[in-house]
Amino acid sequence: MIGLVDCNNFFVSCERLFSPSLEGKAVVVLSNNDGCVISRSNEAKALGIPMGVPAFKIKEYTNPLNVVTLSCRHVIYRDISDRVMALIGNYVESIQIYSVDECFFKLPYEDDERNYKFVRELASTIKQYIGIPVSIGVAPSRTLAKIASHIAKKTRNGIDNVYLLTREEQFEPVLKTIPVGDVWGIGRRLNEKLLRNRVLTAYDLSISPMSWIKCMFTINEERIVRELKGEDCAKINAIDEPNKSIMASRSFGTLIEDKKTLWEAVAYFASCCAERLRAQNSAAMVVSVYVRGDEHKEREPFYSNTCDIRLETPSCDTAYITQHALRAFNNIYRKGYKYKKAGVQLSHFVQNGEIQLNVFDNVDVDKQKRLMSALDKINGVCGKGTLILGAQGVDKKWSPRKDHTAKQSSVLRIYSGMSFLDLGNKK
Repeated sequence: MIGLVDCNNFFVSCERLFSPSLEGKAVVVLSNNDGCVISRSNEAKALGIPMGVPAFKIKEYTNPLNVVTLSCRHVIYRDISDRVMALIGNYVESIQIYSVDECFFKLPYEDDERNYKFVRELASTIKQYIGIPVSIGVAPSRTLAKIASHIAKKTRNGIDNVYLLTREEQFEPVLKTIPVGDVWGIGRRLNEKLLRNRVLTAYDLSISPMSWIKCMFTINEERIVRELKGEDCAKINAIDEPNKSIMASRSFGTLIEDKKTLWEAVAYFASCCAERLRAQNSAAMVVSVYVRGDEHKEREPFYSNTCDIRLETPSCDTAYITQHALRAFNNIYRKGYKYKKAGVQLSHFVQNGEIQLNVFDNVDVDKQKRLMSALDKINGVCGKGTLILGAQGVDKKWSPRKDHTAKQSSVLRIYSGMSFLDLGNKK
């Protein structure tokens, strides 16, 4: 059986963790630069505020004074997500992190009674140790687990929001209540095509002849149909499976023309990528940098470009990667344009123990490793950003706009020094 843990209204739940006064209030969290709504409390949903609506349109659904509007704090959300996933990893053998607030895992038992008790205990433990409410769906496949998790959210049974969709006799009545457009993997265009062919619900799709599915659709739609029938078509990967690429990017709070400010932003992005690269014990062979203007500014000339640089020796050294990222940036920067966004991506990874050295490269790899180890230890103990490269600057004039950032209470400062990774260890 496959389980899906889904953190309820995750970004809002994280904010409530540090500001308990937000409990019971309509709360929304906005995207970078306070653009649109990306997370809503149940109270905000009840007011009719849709996901993705621009922040200035909230007044069309309710009085803005009735809604607490907050700027996003992704660094905090990622830290809490890591704690949730690590705690789940202590309970199960295999876990696949699907997004910042969702993960699939394999159930340890075969019978429903023991599995139900297990997931109830898991939900309770996450709420107790980390403070994040979750919903858990259990089913034979990931697509059905998604549906089960959706049903679990609607039951609202305290912290024990769990639902088991494990018996075949359950499939028909449940799937008949699910519009085909709500099935995981069914996008807008595919939904329109299915509706034109009188496939209205998830049940209609599950009983569609496979010959017709193969003729009309792709292998992805065939997989969805098989999973709706209860067949698991995807394996659960290990929690420590490394990423194949790493990117850091931001949309700036204002259009930036100054080269020095863009330089510092690119250096910061490169540093973030290198830190994440070391965390998974990998080294990158390619550094990519892109810059982009704002195509919506009709009176401003638009410019966008990308540059890739292949490293002579694969590396995870912050200084080395930043050096080449800035080289790439110099190649594509054009004076006279205003830039809205920039980013750095690392790709073509190798494991640190498999680095092929270049006889013509004068890089001291051992010295790099010792220096980065010391850097990570100091930043780990004293706080992220305690030691940085001078190229990053300190004022971050390029930072996204955050006009609704909540005040950080002492709870947040205490929390940042705590570790929950050893809690609830069942292994």
